[in-house]
Amino acid sequence: MKGMKTRGKWPVGRLQEFLKMEETFMSRGLAIFRMYSYLLVFAFLLVPIQAVSAEVAVIKSHDLPPHNQAVKGFLSTTRASVSEYQLMGDTQGDAGIVNKVRRSRPDVILAVGAKAASLAKENLSETPMVYCVVIAPEKYGFTVGKMTGIAMEVPVKEQFRVFKSTIPTLKHIGVVYDPSKTEGLIRLARQEAQALGIEVIAVKISHPKELPGAIRRLLPQVQGFWMVPDSTVMTTDSIQFILLATLQENIPFMAFSSALVKSGALLSLSPDYFTIGKQSSSLIDKIRMNPNFVRGGIVYPEETHFSINLKTARILGIDISNEVLSQADEVFK
Repeated sequence: MKGMKTRGKWPVGRLQEFLKMEETFMSRGLAIFRMYSYLLVFAFLLVPIQAVSAEVAVIKSHDLPPHNQAVKGFLSTTRASVSEYQLMGDTQGDAGIVNKVRRSRPDVILAVGAKAASLAKENLSETPMVYCVVIAPEKYGFTVGKMTGIAMEVPVKEQFRVFKSTIPTLKHIGVVYDPSKTEGLIRLARQEAQALGIEVIAVKISHPKELPGAIRRLLPQVQGFWMVPDSTVMTTDSIQFILLATLQENIPFMAFSSALVKSGALLSLSPDYFTIGKQSSSLIDKIRMNPNFVRGGIVYPEETHFSINLKTARILGIDISNEVLSQADEVFK
């Protein structure tokens, strides 16, 4: 639902031309009467009218399931009036959206995805913003100004806890990463794993072409492979290679998406995007009541989605306990 538009002004030249045409066909007295009538209407339209605030402007980066689910979750909970905008993917189209949002004067912006959040940060920084469906928001500088939001990552400690409960013999977890993108996450992972009696063995790469060699060196040293949302690692070819290599080497693969579990990874613990949308609504309510609420803060998803693939478990020769299965939200057979 688009936000209400302010009433536009009539061009003065067009109005004068219209009045002259009327004078051609009517008596002088009637023309004067009509002129005053039009001038009254014109004056009324020039009076500044308070624009009706959209209250919340939702800007979505992409038309993808995670983004759409987050918006649905938000709309299911919010009581604010909402204007929705989908980025066009080109400079001119996105500039037009910025202008529309600016004219609607929303109380808060909900940016769904990193692209939408970056656009709002650069062009609409005067308006408080909540972002969601963003990986590593600190990397984009979303921790300053009138910004707060929900990171897309599930806390590492919770991921490792689920991995360990699924594979009780797990002692060494392997991961491949690009230090320029996920160094902080790997540092945290080492700390969290140590508390669970697990060692993280990490291999650095700087280009996707280095991944096959890194995987071949890594898998013989570990009892499980953990994939992080790192764009250097997350290419289509790389993901296919990891799926095949882990199956061939009999190594359980923990992904960050149920789509990868459906494709052959053993398990994943991912954000529940619908719940993230509802959580965004709660943050926006707090900001509308107190504009200074948690500026620059990052929160994590309140609920997660646990997926497991029993076909993969059978191929790996792993027996999944009934206790673990009872906790799963989605089971692929």
